[in-house]
Amino acid sequence: MESSGKVYRLIGKLLLIALLALTGWAVFVQFQNPIVAALATKQDTPVYAAILTQPSMTFAYNPSTRKVALNTIKRKKNPKNLMENATDLLAQDGIKNVPVRYYKPKQGKRDDYWENFKTNLTLWRYNPLLVPSFLWDYLSALHDKRTNIRPAEFMLFAMAATRLEVTDFNVRHTSIITKKKKSAAKKVSDPIAEPVEDRAPLAVEDRPLRLEVLNGSGKKGVAAELTHFLREQNQKGLLQVDVLQIDNFPGERQKETYIVDYSGRLNQIKQLSKAMGLNNEIVSEKQAQPIFDARVVIGEDYRKPI
Repeated sequence: MESSGKVYRLIGKLLLIALLALTGWAVFVQFQNPIVAALATKQDTPVYAAILTQPSMTFAYNPSTRKVALNTIKRKKNPKNLMENATDLLAQDGIKNVPVRYYKPKQGKRDDYWENFKTNLTLWRYNPLLVPSFLWDYLSALHDKRTNIRPAEFMLFAMAATRLEVTDFNVRHTSIITKKKKSAAKKVSDPIAEPVEDRAPLAVEDRPLRLEVLNGSGKKGVAAELTHFLREQNQKGLLQVDVLQIDNFPGERQKETYIVDYSGRLNQIKQLSKAMGLNNEIVSEKQAQPIFDARVVIGEDYRKPI
């Protein structure tokens, strides 16, 4: 009996050693993954994924700057195979020779998914019970083969997301127009290339942010009110802004207040957004010779900053 007990203990120790060895090997293999390595060591290298909504979005996250670029791409056709769909989507955005990761949410429409994502990104800090639901969504997508994001990648993405705010997201829009008689596709887009990090030249970093303030709320006097607040913040040294023009928004009323970036000065625009009490993504548009660094559009939800 005593000898058999020693054998069982020996077998138990060998199994424990084997388990630890396999765990160590699994961790080693995971860190050979370029995405895991980039996220874990906070490399200054964007990590890409395809969000397969309608229309689809490319996702680019820079672990070093903690900035995210989302480019909504409207295509004529979307391949049915998810890997082919993701590869085509990234290629349309000029992203090639990178590991292809994709996620197809149950919410098919891009706007529905994006609004829900922004809400959850804001609320989870106040309601930690949302975290298990995020994990369940991922496991469900993995089980249904709606994603090929690996568990280690997901965990590191999730950890990075805990440090992000909605204002860290830079949004662009691109349309792919295919001509009937030619195989080549024409890309029509507004975006400034690679909006993953602050792209402001060193020469303008200390210059005040030149702003245009447009009133799209339908309420009189709010553009002047906001301009007064921003100039007051500038005088106090709390913001570096210079409002060059105020006017009415040339179009229908806007429900939400938002900021449009023309210059790539994302860090300063994020500071402006926080000072105004906004929690929206930053929209990027390209202008050949922009007079302003950014445009502030006041919507119906506008409240005077405190």
